[in-house]
Amino acid sequence: MSPLVDIARGYLGTPFHHQGRLPNVGLDCAGVVVCALKACGIAVTDVHGYGRIPANGLFMAAVNKHCDRVDLAAVQPGDLLMFRFRDAPQHIAIVSSVNPTRIIHAYQEVGKVVENSLDAAWTARLVGCYRLKVSA
Repeated sequence: MSPLVDIARGYLGTPFHHQGRLPNVGLDCAGVVVCALKACGIAVTDVHGYGRIPANGLFMAAVNKHCDRVDLAAVQPGDLLMFRFRDAPQHIAIVSSVNPTRIIHAYQEVGKVVENSLDAAWTARLVGCYRLKVSA
């Protein structure tokens, strides 16, 4: 199992809070990823002061800085999935398992960090799959 997934599972039930970076107090989708990576000892650039709707490609730039793109068929636990609800990608989740694929994310609609299946509704919003770059 992926240490990133184990840590993210520890955040399940944490209330959703836009720009939140406090596990068990308040997290948004980026906060789940950033906090879990930092807890794994992985240095990651965090962006603050962002709106609910990403602007100027900053969200994707941050993901591309730390990750390589992979195919959905090749995702593994610990990979990241990027989704869109409107025009620009604006939501990120951690793959927690495959066959079936499940994700961990802070989801505003349910008000907390959850783990759920990558069902047809989420697959329709999917815009990319990413794997953390391995440091040399």
